[in-house]
Order: sequence, then C-alpha cells, then structure tokens
Amino acid sequence: MRFHPDLHWRQLAERLHRGRPSHPAPHLMHSMDDDAEAAKATLYVATIALLVLLFVFAGIAFGQEAMHWLGVG
Repeated sequence: MRFHPDLHWRQLAERLHRGRPSHPAPHLMHSMDDDAEAAKATLYVATIALLVLLFVFAGIAFGQEAMHWLGVG
C-alpha cells in the first residue's frame, strides 16, 4: 500500500484518532435522494439474500425428509 508523499505519519495518526471532520468538503456531500436510493438498494439486496437462504434451507430440509421417507441413511 502506497501513501501519498504529502501525508505524514502525524497527520495520518491525527486522522485515525479524530475520525472524519464534522463538516465534509462540499464535493463529498451527498443528497438525501442518494442516501434514500442507497438504502433502498441495500434493503433489496438483503431481501434477495434472505429469500435465497430460505430456499436453500427449505431444499436441504426437504432433501433430508425425502431421504428419511425412502429409508436411505
């Protein structure tokens, strides 16, 4: 990992200790619409992942029951 030559260890330690500035630079600010869109996308991805896990677990459970019905194992 390469550090920018103008970034000194003291500045890096100060940045790690104090965290982000309370007033970000204007070019780094996001609108509320961007935040809402990101929240919607996160919720969508989480819902899809939950449904996929639900189907996987249901398939595993059904497979175990089918093996029990067939007398396997």
